[in-house]
Amino acid sequence: MTLNNALHDKAHRLGQQFVKQIYELQIDPTIDSQIVTALAQSRGFMLKLDPSSASFIQPERDVFSYKTLNISLYHYPSWIVESYLFILLNLIILGTARWFYKWRDTLKPSQLNSLQYLIAKPSTADAKKIKSLIKPLKSRELKTLDKEVVTCHSLYVLIKCDCRFDKHTDQEASFKILIIKSFPELRESSFKLLDNGSFAIALFNVPIIELDRYIDRLHQRIFLLCQQHQKTIVRKNIKVGACDYCFGDDQTNVYQLAKSALTLSQFSLLQHCHRLSLSDNQEKGITSKQIVENIKTNKFVLSFQPLFDLTDGDILQHEAIIKVRHNTHGLLDAKPYITQVKTAKDALMIDKSILAKILKLVVTESSSLTVSINLHPDNWLSTQFWGWLSVCVDDLKLSSKLQFEISDDYFFAHKAAVINAFRVIKKDSAHIILDNVNSSKNIPMLINYKEVCGLKLSYQLVHLINEKTQHQKQIKRIINAGKLLNLPVYAVGVETQKELLTLTKLGVAAAQGFYFSRPLQELTEAVFH
Repeated sequence: MTLNNALHDKAHRLGQQFVKQIYELQIDPTIDSQIVTALAQSRGFMLKLDPSSASFIQPERDVFSYKTLNISLYHYPSWIVESYLFILLNLIILGTARWFYKWRDTLKPSQLNSLQYLIAKPSTADAKKIKSLIKPLKSRELKTLDKEVVTCHSLYVLIKCDCRFDKHTDQEASFKILIIKSFPELRESSFKLLDNGSFAIALFNVPIIELDRYIDRLHQRIFLLCQQHQKTIVRKNIKVGACDYCFGDDQTNVYQLAKSALTLSQFSLLQHCHRLSLSDNQEKGITSKQIVENIKTNKFVLSFQPLFDLTDGDILQHEAIIKVRHNTHGLLDAKPYITQVKTAKDALMIDKSILAKILKLVVTESSSLTVSINLHPDNWLSTQFWGWLSVCVDDLKLSSKLQFEISDDYFFAHKAAVINAFRVIKKDSAHIILDNVNSSKNIPMLINYKEVCGLKLSYQLVHLINEKTQHQKQIKRIINAGKLLNLPVYAVGVETQKELLTLTKLGVAAAQGFYFSRPLQELTEAVFH
């Protein structure tokens, strides 16, 4: 009975994980039924019964839920699927009983008492060994074994610090003391000085809703420590890249994502901390090279994230989202991998393939809505790419439906070099959205760039905006600066009603995010809340 219950619980957890995977991959069970069916079969489930395969044992039916998604699944009883375990258990029980009855009569009463004593009370040395093995499991692993109820993640943080420490300073000891003092509520943490001069810090059991706060706190404490050794140091001299993950996740992937996050921080003038999450998609082991091959062979699909006007609820534009098809894992978000593509040749091929598909779709779409497109950074400087795009747009006569998004940091760092791209965009009557805006500092410089038609706030500013008064002031300054140039300000990643209400009060013109709608298969599919 105990084994059967354990196996039934296992099947239930698998069902929950399956529904969570469908939800997070943004797969519509009605539209992508073949993908859902294949994924269900790989987990041992069925979406519906096959009438032609009548069986003496009827499958069980359960409804599994995750957030707003409910899916009914069929599966055979656990004692059928895992029958070999029941057979093995019965053989062990029979073998044990036979051995006991065979040797019972040969043991004297005194030997039986001695045996019972040894079983009941292990030696002191053994007890210490057992305790040492159990303790670490209780401290971290057991809390995260069931990912359905996980409320905490671990943080792996890489830090690049341009600080001149005194040669007599023990940097490793200084940072270890800093971590212990800064995070006394965390039972476990670790620190390591890497060969390349950067630091690696691991923080365990950090509440998921507090991940960004812990990273900001860590950056602030390291800044204060460095100030004690170098008075002239500023915050931009300390760059942080972090990856949050669960127990059991692949450590190589964790390190690679933390390194990617650190690279993003180092290339950003204003944002000194970046965090990437080791999601279920990223655990699949797929590489940017595989993403390039999939896009090259047209194994990708487009979905569209609508941007809603907060005054009347109209859809102003759709941001194109790229997902690649994977033979085993279904649809995966391509953006984290595309940003890691290094060669100009691959970057050119990726954007040409994606734009060709978008252009073909826009031509056949009756809607007059604008499609907003994110390009690989290298292609903003590529004369070959903009020459190709200009010819395509002229042939199809649909420039008014296109809009290109460029990161705020990248634009102001390369504004002289992207002038050719801006000429093509201006000639074709397309427009530009300045994306990932964190500050109002550079907005007045846009007076000479009439192609820019709007500003998109960074997710870091928008996330939990209802709780962050400093971020509210920053957004208000951005909105006021935008008004002087008649540039509306948009919010991304809106997930809660509280965030939406705060952004509306601040004067944000439009917003997008899961609170309104998930990315859509069709441009005209969304309905405003």
